[in-house]
Amino acid sequence: MTNNPFIKPETAKLALTHIPPLIANTLLEKKEFTNEYGITLNAVLSVDNIKFAIQRSTLYNAIRNSTSNGTIVEDDNGGRWNLLSITTDGKSRGFKLTDGHQEIVFPELFSLSPDRSVRLHNINEIAKEINMSSAELEKWQTVLDNRALYDDEVELLNKYIQETPIKLAQSIRRRFLRGSVTKELLVPTSFDYYSRLVGTYDDASSVNEYAIGNCREFIKQLSSWHPYDGLMFSLFLSSHLSLTSEIDVDHLSNEELVRAYDFLDKNGDRLSQIGAIEIGLRIFTTRPEIEQHLIRLIEQIRDDDSGASDSRFKLLSTLFMFVDSELIASRLFTSKPPFYRRLAALAQAALISRQLISVKINISSFCEWLANNLDETYYLQTLIDMRSEPRWYPELAEDVHLKANYLGRIITAALNFTQDIKDSKLYDLILGSHPDSLSKFTTSLDVFFPGPLEGGEETPNALPLEISKAIDTQLSSEVTTLSSFIALVNSALIFRIGIDQSELAAKALKLGSYRLANVQEKSQLLTILNGLATVAAISRSCALADDLRIVVRRYMHDAQFALSIEESMRIFLISASSREDPRQWRTFLGDCLNELAFGELRGKDGELLYSYLQSLCGLVPELWISCSRAEAALVAFNTRSQSWD
Repeated sequence: MTNNPFIKPETAKLALTHIPPLIANTLLEKKEFTNEYGITLNAVLSVDNIKFAIQRSTLYNAIRNSTSNGTIVEDDNGGRWNLLSITTDGKSRGFKLTDGHQEIVFPELFSLSPDRSVRLHNINEIAKEINMSSAELEKWQTVLDNRALYDDEVELLNKYIQETPIKLAQSIRRRFLRGSVTKELLVPTSFDYYSRLVGTYDDASSVNEYAIGNCREFIKQLSSWHPYDGLMFSLFLSSHLSLTSEIDVDHLSNEELVRAYDFLDKNGDRLSQIGAIEIGLRIFTTRPEIEQHLIRLIEQIRDDDSGASDSRFKLLSTLFMFVDSELIASRLFTSKPPFYRRLAALAQAALISRQLISVKINISSFCEWLANNLDETYYLQTLIDMRSEPRWYPELAEDVHLKANYLGRIITAALNFTQDIKDSKLYDLILGSHPDSLSKFTTSLDVFFPGPLEGGEETPNALPLEISKAIDTQLSSEVTTLSSFIALVNSALIFRIGIDQSELAAKALKLGSYRLANVQEKSQLLTILNGLATVAAISRSCALADDLRIVVRRYMHDAQFALSIEESMRIFLISASSREDPRQWRTFLGDCLNELAFGELRGKDGELLYSYLQSLCGLVPELWISCSRAEAALVAFNTRSQSWD
């Protein structure tokens, strides 16, 4: 790039318009970049519903040179405003402009005050409020002790403050009350923000490893920051038992603990509530004062109709898929394992839920708005993630499954502390024999299914001998039917399935010439094929995945139960996770896509498959290497189809 002092800034500005906004904004935030290319940022500040606009540098300089008697500032429209200090309890809290009829407040501009004591007092107060790290606080204290901030430093400090969970929660709550919530507000595109929400990722390979690493230190820091608020923010990490096990409440007084449980009873999000229940059962013998609160929380979860439009499980489920989809699109977490991104997505979903519930926003309408802003990103990325975390698929985020998972977690926690609760009402509520007991209420297998962060964990449950025998018997039958695979498919997410069972299933498919007898309905066929794909993924059985590919090929052209492009793609995506190695995964999936692209396509199949191809390669760009032939074939097919139309 030229070194001409006049051309260089303009060339840099032009280049910034041709790169993604997120990257451009990141560059502009770096002082080294703006200095290198001579770029001066001078935004115009304006206020809705008020005739006011002023160059940022004009206002900032006026504050730096202000006096205790006030300073006259002229805006870009010729309006004259008196610049005054905002004083609360005898302390300056920022600045305001007034023209005698209306006021515009700037509490965040304390850092421009000419008074050193004002600058230091305010940064210390804000640090306490937002849980600013000690290193960050020390950095700003050093600067503010010597001078007012420069313009770009003001923006950096304010950006840090706004990108904290405390401040974002306040902003979301205000915007809910005003009815002006946006996607951008709900899901920040700042990785630093999520590190402040769930802790800094530390290269952990699993949630259990993360729990005893950086997350443990993060929760301790929250506790030392503020006992009550620290607990309330720690509960956003309740996506897994290993995380709630790290939350210590010994430092809370009885009054603070009861206050927290009372809030969760009245305005709590479901994620925080399940964490509070697990903690409560653990500490019950030493803190019996929370018994009634625990009972009400458990009853809330039990009685929540997850299918209802105003269900809080529906709220958490829809928000999680929405937030996760936005995080995927932002590409902030591409270098992190899926469990960490889901931890952040669930925590953010819970934070949003808590604000919404506390201001009594209509859950049904909000969920409808969220659903209208969802696309296929969450669904496809979750299937892609099965390569590294094969025990979690997209539908497990649905409200009915989340509720079942939470009920299972409550029962597990109660079993772990049976002796502690055996003489309390909690025992009867959870493990009792009456019809309203959770143990009687939960009869479906999905209470044993993995949670959102457990997709990469091997289940601790060994395959029972009787089920193992049933699997062997069914798979060894002379005729391969749907029933041949029921025991295996139903066990895949609950018990450890070995490669022996998977290869026995592959052998059964071969024996049946890659067709299943006694199929009555297509839904039955899809359940078994998707289940077998999951078995192949979990057990890393390439043989079963390869044979399933043949089965899909057969049924795509079946006269009675023909599989659609969507149905075939799902089975292929899950089966691909039998290959944990990224290169092998790409090769298998690429071969499947090529086969579909060069196969018999009908109607809008070509357009649909091309859309899938574009989306998948957008999420995993390396797929283009193995899918280039498929793309060329689909472009040609779709071009011909359009010309025929």
